[in-house]
Amino acid sequence: MAWLKKEPLRSLKKDLGKDKLLTSPEELLLYGYDATSYRGEPIAVVMAETTDDIRGAVNFARDEGYKITPRGAGSGLSGGSVPVDGGIVISCERMNSILKVDVDNQYIVVQPGVVTSIVQEAAARHKLFYPPDPSSYTISTIGGNVAENAGGLRCFKYGVTGHYVLGIEFIDAEGNLYHTGALDDKDHNPDLTPLLVGSEGTLGIFSQIALRLIRAPEETVTISAYFNDQKSVFNSIDKIISSGCVPSVLEYIDGKALTASARHIGIDFPEDAVGLLLIELDGFKAEIESALTYIKELLADITVEMNIASLESDRKRLWQLRRGISPSLIRISSGKIHEDVAVPRHRLLDLVEFIRETEDKFNLEIPFYGHAGDGNLHVVIMYDADQGGQQEKANKASQGIFKAAIDMGGTITGEHGIGYAKRQYLPWQQPDKVIELYRQIKDLLDPQGLFNPEKVLTTR
Repeated sequence: MAWLKKEPLRSLKKDLGKDKLLTSPEELLLYGYDATSYRGEPIAVVMAETTDDIRGAVNFARDEGYKITPRGAGSGLSGGSVPVDGGIVISCERMNSILKVDVDNQYIVVQPGVVTSIVQEAAARHKLFYPPDPSSYTISTIGGNVAENAGGLRCFKYGVTGHYVLGIEFIDAEGNLYHTGALDDKDHNPDLTPLLVGSEGTLGIFSQIALRLIRAPEETVTISAYFNDQKSVFNSIDKIISSGCVPSVLEYIDGKALTASARHIGIDFPEDAVGLLLIELDGFKAEIESALTYIKELLADITVEMNIASLESDRKRLWQLRRGISPSLIRISSGKIHEDVAVPRHRLLDLVEFIRETEDKFNLEIPFYGHAGDGNLHVVIMYDADQGGQQEKANKASQGIFKAAIDMGGTITGEHGIGYAKRQYLPWQQPDKVIELYRQIKDLLDPQGLFNPEKVLTTR
């Protein structure tokens, strides 16, 4: 009966144009996964280039009974862009144009496939600044960032993606086009922007996004501080923050992640270091000098090595170390589960100690790193995928860390989202009435369950 499926797809290809519909096994394989180990098998991939392409694909899928998985760069870590078997992927990667830069009013309008670094560069050309800075900023797209409400390295000072979204153009399950916030010229409409940010592709597909820009900082300095005990690290973080200093970045890298990344990119570090704290200060020159003086005095006697980088080339080298962690870990382990729990900052040391206990309990390597200023740690549970029982142990370790984070007043995801990977654990954190409210919203905006099924919510 395969011919029954092929006939409607021929019609869709004719409507879209032959270069906009992928159906070969090799092409479909490329769109069946994200940065997790989950896999799906779509029946087709729509390479949307215009808003009308998305609307046409949505109408086709609804009428023919196909589910839809929206997709940006596929760099997510929650299984959010992994398609359901037999469904259709709508990829927005070709929708990569900057539509408007309003320098006077400090905002930019982009299509969802624009890569985050391109937005940052476009802003910088006008002496403006787009602060959200996920580690995958050179590949992740704005559409995906908004869908997941991505955080990033600068979130301590500047906040997350959602703080910069002014408005969204999106297509609903009926193929209708809507505008929210700054993109809506009708003042009487309710602003659905906050509802759509972080919705993980379950409520509609974005076709344009308006983003707030701010004035670029006058100067930037990065400090690398190596420690030989973890307690000193987290005590230092608390003291820096309580002093009134507001670093743009407070990133911690534990010894295992540090070793892997340093070897990967060829950087030396002190042999007795158990961790690295990366601190970035930006703003006016006078405020940086004041904060820098305080931090140097604070860390002088408790670090094994401290360096200050003000040149752009030196700063980039340091950030290569941070951004190189994830690819470096892929090289040394055949299996890994990459989680992103967050706890109140004063519980970070408790979480770190629990992670070390979990390592011993399950005899697994668990490097970690992340946005220490926000209490957000990326915990990487590494295992041998070819050895029986290893993945099951890794899953149990992951579940234990989730429970610990919740018990500490935290969350099972700081920025990666729930997606497919964590949907079964959402009831651990949210009461039934909250989950039911989201189901009602989903049913209202997507009554047929067209968009990104099996993500965030488990099947009733």
